[in-house]
Amino acid sequence: MSTEGAMMGRKMVMVCFAVATICLWACQSFAERGVSDDKIKLGLILVKTGPVAALGIPSGQGHGDYFQYINDQGGVHGRKIEMIWEDDEFQAPKSVAALKKLIHRDNVLTIITTGGSQQTIANMNSIQEYKIVNVPNALMREFYDPYNPFIFAMGATYEAQFQCIVDYIFNDLKAQNPRIGVVYTKKEYGKIGLEATRERAKKYGVDLVSELVLPTGAVDASSQILTLQQNAVDYVITCDVLPPIISLLKTAEKYNYKPKKWFGFNWATDDMIVKACGAAAENYIGVNYFGAWSDDNPGMKLVKEIAAKYNRDEKSIGLTSLYTYGIGVSMLYVEAFKRAGKNLTPDTLKAAFETFRNFDTGGVLPPLTYTDKSHAPPEVVRFFKADVPNKRLVTCTDWRKPRNL
Repeated sequence: MSTEGAMMGRKMVMVCFAVATICLWACQSFAERGVSDDKIKLGLILVKTGPVAALGIPSGQGHGDYFQYINDQGGVHGRKIEMIWEDDEFQAPKSVAALKKLIHRDNVLTIITTGGSQQTIANMNSIQEYKIVNVPNALMREFYDPYNPFIFAMGATYEAQFQCIVDYIFNDLKAQNPRIGVVYTKKEYGKIGLEATRERAKKYGVDLVSELVLPTGAVDASSQILTLQQNAVDYVITCDVLPPIISLLKTAEKYNYKPKKWFGFNWATDDMIVKACGAAAENYIGVNYFGAWSDDNPGMKLVKEIAAKYNRDEKSIGLTSLYTYGIGVSMLYVEAFKRAGKNLTPDTLKAAFETFRNFDTGGVLPPLTYTDKSHAPPEVVRFFKADVPNKRLVTCTDWRKPRNL
């Protein structure tokens, strides 16, 4: 062999060795990431400061309290769970930075959620690259359709929720020629809700009477209420989170505007709307995909037991629905840790989630099924109506899907 050929051969050997080393390091880094003999490290990216902090804090507390509850019982397969909570301030760039920190500096096994719709979209590539078994804190169809191997959707999509609301108006309330108006935010979930409501109403032969924007940070909704009054809207469907909807109902009371029903989706279905609005919430109905604080099923009894154990009451929690959500999602992770066994890696965690078949949380969440071909959520909701004297929402339907029209 010539000298040139020998040198080329040595270079090829070195390149192959380098590639093999990198591959081995990558496999080891995935296999060893965030798991030791006595600890499982998890990340959480969720807002806890800024205008919508009230939406993130109770959910994060629910996650943390459930993991502490499990730790107090000895953990999972001898391992205690440590959760590192990063605040993204509800901003996609900060969520992206937090993901990098959690993976590279904190070396977590996985990240429970990377935040809301825009944050999750911004992190989609990283979720796949780092095999982050993730339950988004948002409900977009794009997260599971087409199939996304490391994202497990949990909760009825925004489309399904608003389809169910329109179905309820026509089939449960038996409304004849209803004048439906939508008040929405320009954030992604608001636009999805508006479009889903508009399309569903058309299937019943009705056009929306009003489509009004209400900014998420709004503290007054006078112009929106006056327009709804002027257009004689008798069913108002809201597509925004809780704080601006509280402002909307309080403003309606000021102008003596009383539609037949107000409706809200999951992020605005919480006892707080009745506590904050009082009689102004009398005709409010919300949809949600997890249990109500007033429920008496085994799962919700456990949620309230955990809250009491860690010295939390309804007042200190704030949005009890989101505290419930945090516990419910953490139940899924703990069950998956148990099923994965001692050999816990991103791949075995994913495989464990994919063994769920109508997994029952006792009423905290609807029964859940995941497979290696579908991580779609159960497209079911329940309806909750205001109980003003007792300052709470109470369940008024069983689980239901959008009707086939």
